[in-house]
This record gives sequence, structure tokens and C-alpha cells, in this order.
Amino acid sequence: MSYQHPPAVRRVLESLVPVVCPPEAVALGLTAAIVDHVALTMSAVPPLFRRGLVLGLTTYDLAAMVWPAARGRRAHRLPPELAERWFERWERGLTPVERELTHAVGQLLKFGCYEQPAMLARLGYTPQAWIEQVTRRRLQVYGDDIRRAEAAIVAPDPLRPPVRRPRTEVG
Repeated sequence: MSYQHPPAVRRVLESLVPVVCPPEAVALGLTAAIVDHVALTMSAVPPLFRRGLVLGLTTYDLAAMVWPAARGRRAHRLPPELAERWFERWERGLTPVERELTHAVGQLLKFGCYEQPAMLARLGYTPQAWIEQVTRRRLQVYGDDIRRAEAAIVAPDPLRPPVRRPRTEVG
């Protein structure tokens, strides 16, 4: 089953990318890709947990309307400086629910951000060269052991010799 963000939740997550992620994420135009990655991750979590996140994000968005600084605006419509202040209020919230929601959403957004190839390239994170180097070294060191293990897998079992059955004629 595939999960897709409800439109209101998508708007909240898009408004949180500049708050939670580094400025490069927005500058590189990664907001939509990050939010899509969050949807992919949320499709893998248990349905009850996912419903809790959706409900929490909806509450986060609507609760901003009663915050005096927001002047009746929902969280996803707040200007950047107010959006940051609203998120910080929830990070230091009075209830564990507020704090845990911002913690979970922050992790999802950061994970989505740093999974983007453009962000990985920007960080200089290129694990493929290291993987190839380690693979070559391991094959040099353990190559004979690997070949012996592969041969042992397909070799007949020495404790169970093959049973030879007499041929029968089909007539």
C-alpha cells in the first residue's frame, strides 16, 4: 500500500523544510523531493503511527491560528521567522506530544534531506569509491576463502552420498 500526504499535511511539511533543513535544501530546490521522501518513509511505518503523525501535523498547523503572533494564520502560512518561532514553541512544548511530534517530524525531514543526491554531493559524500576499494582489498585478502566456500556450497554432501536407483524400463 502506498501512502500519499493529504494536501494540508504536504503544505505543512513543505513549510517546515526551511525551518528544519539547512538553507541549501531550499536553494537547491529540494523541498518537493524531501517531502516526497517523507511520504515514502511514512508508507513504511505502521498505520497507527502514520495516523498519529498526520493528526499531529494537522494539529500543529491549526493550533497556530490561536497563537497571537500568527494573527489567525495556519502554521504553513506563517512567514519564515514566525514559522521558526512556532516550531521552537512546539520543540519546547508543555506536553510530551508536542516535543515528540517535532522530534519525529524533524528526523523525517532531515533524513529526507540528506538522502537527496544533490545534498550528498554538496557534502562530498561519495561512498562508492570507498566501497570499491574495500571490495578489492577483501577479495585480495579473502579471495581463496570465498572461492572455497562457494565450491563447498555446490559440492555434494560428503555425509550423504548420492543414492543410485536401479533403472526401470518404461514400456
